[in-house]
Amino acid sequence: MAARDAAVRRFVLVCLGVPAALTAAALVVQLLLLPSLPDPVATHWGPSGAADRFGPAWITPLITVLVGLGAPALIALTALPGMRRGGRGPSYRFLGAFAPAVTTVVAVLGTGTLLQQAGLQDAHDAPAVWAPLVAAFACAIPVGVACWYLQPAVAAPTVQTQPTRPLPLAGTERAVWLGETSIQPVGGVLIGAATVIIIVAAVATWLFGDQPGAAWALTAIALLLLALAACTLVFRVRVDASGLTVSSIAGFPRFHVPLQQIASARATTVEPMGEFGGWGIRSGLDGRFGIVLRRGAALEAERTDGRRFVVTVAGADTAAALLQALVERDRSAAGS
Repeated sequence: MAARDAAVRRFVLVCLGVPAALTAAALVVQLLLLPSLPDPVATHWGPSGAADRFGPAWITPLITVLVGLGAPALIALTALPGMRRGGRGPSYRFLGAFAPAVTTVVAVLGTGTLLQQAGLQDAHDAPAVWAPLVAAFACAIPVGVACWYLQPAVAAPTVQTQPTRPLPLAGTERAVWLGETSIQPVGGVLIGAATVIIIVAAVATWLFGDQPGAAWALTAIALLLLALAACTLVFRVRVDASGLTVSSIAGFPRFHVPLQQIASARATTVEPMGEFGGWGIRSGLDGRFGIVLRRGAALEAERTDGRRFVVTVAGADTAAALLQALVERDRSAAGS
C-alpha cells in the first residue's frame, strides 16, 4: 500500500510539480528579457531555420505558460483518476515522465529564441532556430529520464479471470450475441477538443493568414481528425458461428477473429490508461491488441497462436460464454 501511495505522490510531483517549477523559471527569464527585445519579435521559423513570422514579445511567455502548464495538467487529468482507483504500470510512469519533458521543450525553446534576439534592433536579423531547438530536446531527454526514475516501479495489478463456463448449446442450435461499445466520455472530450481546435485554427488561417500551404495542411488535419472520430468512437461487437467480429459504426475499420483461430474466450476487466496507455485501437505492453474504449468489462479472445484480442463491452461475460461454447462445439465437430 505504501508503494502504491508513493506512486501517486511521485506522479503528481513529476507531472505537475516539476513542470510548474520549470515554467516559473523560464517565465522569469523571459520577462527579464522583454526590455531588450525588438518590437515585434520573431515568433516562427520556416523549414530553412530563418524567421518568417513576427509578433508581440508577450506571445512567447504566454505560450510557455499555456503549454508548459496546460499539457501536464491535461495528462494528470487523464491519468490520476485511474491511479486513484489502483491503476499502476509503465504507462502511468511514462506519462509522468513525458509531462515534464514536454514542458522542458517549450520552456527551453521559448527562452532560447528570445535570448537570441536580445539586443537586436530588427527581429528579421534573428539567428536560425536550430540551436534553441537542439538545446530544447537535449535538455528534455535527461529531464524525462530523471522523472521516470523518480517514480517507483510499481507493476500493474494482475487481473484475476475465472475460466469461462460455456453456454449450453445444442449441436445444431444457432446463437448470436450483439453488443455495442462507445468511447469513455473523457476520451471523447479529448478527441472532440483536439478536432475543434484544429478546425478553428484552419478557419482562422484561411480568413486571416497569408500562407495557403499552412491553411491546406490544417484543413487536411481537421478532416483526418473528423474521419478518425467517426471511425473510432463507436464499435459494434458480434459473436456468432463465424467467430468474433468488431466493426466501427462507420463500417471501417473492421476486425474479425475466425472461430477456428480461437483457442479460448474469457471475460475480464480493463484499465485503458494503465494497461493500454489510452483509449481507441490499442496495443498493450503485454502483447494484447484490441478496441479499448472504456474501463471495465471486456471480452478477450485468445488465438491458437497465443495472440489475444480484447474489446471492452458491456455484457462481456455472456459474450465470452457463447464464444467459448461455439469454440468447443466447433472443436468437437472437427474431432468427430
